Amino acid sequence: MNKNKKSIVIDFIGFLLFALGISAITNSLFIENPYQIFWSCYLGLIIIGIGVVKRNSFLIMSQIYILAIPILIWDIDFLYHFILGKPLLGITDYFFREEGLNIGKIISLQHLFVIPLSIYALGKIGIKKGKDAWKMSLIQISVIFLTVIFLTPPEQNINCVFAMCGSSDFSGIAYRITWFGIFFGTVLLTKFLIGKLLKE
Repeated sequence: MNKNKKSIVIDFIGFLLFALGISAITNSLFIENPYQIFWSCYLGLIIIGIGVVKRNSFLIMSQIYILAIPILIWDIDFLYHFILGKPLLGITDYFFREEGLNIGKIISLQHLFVIPLSIYALGKIGIKKGKDAWKMSLIQISVIFLTVIFLTPPEQNINCVFAMCGSSDFSGIAYRITWFGIFFGTVLLTKFLIGKLLKE
C-alpha cells in the first residue's frame, strides 16, 4: 500500500469513528435520553476520531488507556450472549431484549472494532507523542466521574458509576470508591501492557 493510500485509509478510520461518536450523541438526544451523551465510549469515539485525523497519538492513546479493558469485557459479554443465547455478566443484555436492529444497537456495535481500528491507526501514525497520555486519561476519568455523579440520575447508571453494570447488588459509597480504583487501575495496567509489548 503506497503512502497516499495509507493516508486515505487512516483518514477514513478517523472520520468513521468521529461520525459514530457524533451519531451516538445525536441519537441520544433524538430518543430524549440526553444523559447517554456522558458515556465514556461516545466521548472516546470523538476524541480518537480527531486524534486519527490529526495524526495525534497522544489523543488516541489517552482513550485506549481508558477504554481498552472495559470494551474487552463488553465484547466478551456480547459474544457470549450472541453465540450461546444466554447472558454472562448482564452488561449487554439491553442489546438482546428486543429483536432486530435499530440505530442505538448499530452504534453499540462500535465496541467490537473501535480498539482494533485505533491500534491499527496508531501503528501507522506512531506513538512517540503518546507516552504521557495516561495522565490525561486519569484526569478525564475524574472529570467524567464527577460529571456523572452530579448531572445524571442514578437509575441511568451511566458508565456504571452508581452500581455495577448488569447488577444492582453492589452500589453506594463503597462501590464508587471501588469504581474509581478499578478505572485508575485499568489505565495503569493498559499502559504497562502496551509498554511491555512495545519493548518486546
